[in-house]
Amino acid sequence: MVKQMKYAFYGKYQEEDKQKITFLDYDEKNPDIVFSFGGDGTMLGAIHKYMDCVDKVKFVGIKTGSLGFFTDFEYQEFDQAIEMIKNKECKENKYKLLKFVFKNNNHKEIGYAVNEVSLVNPIHTQIIEVFIDGKLFEVFRGTGLLVSPPTGSTAYNKSLGGSIIDPKIEAFQLTEIAAINNTVYNAISSPLILSKKTKLVLRTKESSNIYLSVDGKEYKFTNLTETEVSLADKQVNIISKKDTLFWDRVRKAFLR
Repeated sequence: MVKQMKYAFYGKYQEEDKQKITFLDYDEKNPDIVFSFGGDGTMLGAIHKYMDCVDKVKFVGIKTGSLGFFTDFEYQEFDQAIEMIKNKECKENKYKLLKFVFKNNNHKEIGYAVNEVSLVNPIHTQIIEVFIDGKLFEVFRGTGLLVSPPTGSTAYNKSLGGSIIDPKIEAFQLTEIAAINNTVYNAISSPLILSKKTKLVLRTKESSNIYLSVDGKEYKFTNLTETEVSLADKQVNIISKKDTLFWDRVRKAFLR
């Protein structure tokens, strides 16, 4: 017996939109496909909502907001998206997530990010020891550091002067935020592209006034002493039109 596929809606949608999908059952708790109505922020929210089962879910972005890097379908193309999924005429894009481990003296918390993890101190200069594969690489002094997988390379990372990474490349990136670089203190002053096998550890010298952010939202964790970051085995599956390439999205988002 063939299992009936299930779907869910997330974001700003109309209730009558559900009536257009007749070949799937609606199930908000255990969907196989999630339609995200909005922009990139909405898509991030949808992915985090289903992070526990993200490997089993396919996400479809229906653009109703202003930013739509993850949303390949305009709202007026919703009917077309349904037919493409029904007839299996769409493309599935699998993107590696970023795994992070926040630690203090008492416990640790493990999580995943789609776009980035950042450690920022807007009050005063912070000192962060950067370890790559167990060896001290540099002692960073500045406002903060941001780590992103390829999916996040076009987000906050790009605004900081980071590189855009093709998602086919299994790597992640460390980018500085307002580094101090003079005759006393030195920083690498360049984004670092790290392989999927690399283990990155950031050790903070002072935990006060540090804001932890995961995909643009504050993450509550007190007395941070160490952050481990690596490219995760876990990945997100986003559906797009067959003829849409990653570089099509880059060109559309930044060049016109």
